[in-house]
Amino acid sequence: MQRNSGSVDIALDGAIDMHTHFGPEHLVEHVVKSPHSVDPVQAAREAADHGMRAIVLKAHEFPSTIAAHFANQAVPEVKSIAGICLDHPVGGLNPHAVECALRGGAQVVWLPTLSAVSDAPAKVRTFFGVDEGIRVIDADGELLSEVRQILDLITEYDAVLATGHVSTAEHFAVTREYAGRGKVIVTHALHATTGPRLTVQEVAELAELGAYIEFAAHTCMGEPSTFESVVAAMRRIGPEKSVLATDYGWTTKVPHPAAGLGTYVNALWDEGMAEADLRVMACDNPALLLGMK
Repeated sequence: MQRNSGSVDIALDGAIDMHTHFGPEHLVEHVVKSPHSVDPVQAAREAADHGMRAIVLKAHEFPSTIAAHFANQAVPEVKSIAGICLDHPVGGLNPHAVECALRGGAQVVWLPTLSAVSDAPAKVRTFFGVDEGIRVIDADGELLSEVRQILDLITEYDAVLATGHVSTAEHFAVTREYAGRGKVIVTHALHATTGPRLTVQEVAELAELGAYIEFAAHTCMGEPSTFESVVAAMRRIGPEKSVLATDYGWTTKVPHPAAGLGTYVNALWDEGMAEADLRVMACDNPALLLGMK
């Protein structure tokens, strides 16, 4: 992926986007009143055109194992990687669904996203017609037994635990429990409207506990923009625990994922981020998490 900012080329061949949405996903499209901007094959083909190494395909309504399979057949130059979101459509905190997805090649397991208690009741009712969001901890702050089973499965298959939209307390409970023995990535860091709306201080503390922090283009490019906070957090945490991704593809109102990653990296370059650090965050860290290093 060659991007030009001013007079300098930023070489990002081998970039990996760990947060790529794709369609069709009918419930999401119905609610947001927009089709997805890419299907899985199109997302992979555009990633190949931009010199990327891999993409992770994320769906809220179903495991993306079949989508990744057909994308890999159609575009073998880029590795399409599957995952599963633990939302209401798959039974929530469902170890059986997780094991099935992992056996089918999934490498990322997201804790509840649109079903998370931190998004309830508005999103949960809008998307799924229920009032109750899904929690991953009990009243005493302890992880639920189903979550512990899921963590054991993630460890067994050497997959990645992604935090989804869960609350701040749940972020810390899961990270304290799991970062010492498995791979954790905090998703949607600093997003102003999704999930726990973590602060710079909180993401720094989660990184100190061992989590990687995902800084998605959708969080800091466009509305609601938190670009200055994202850059400040990256500088505070350092590239070693930071991951660049897009969270694009779920609507035509934002850029396509591959092109959007390039724009995002360019914007960070313009803010003074070093090319070597951008490579660590966009190429090296995702590869390490996904067992591709």
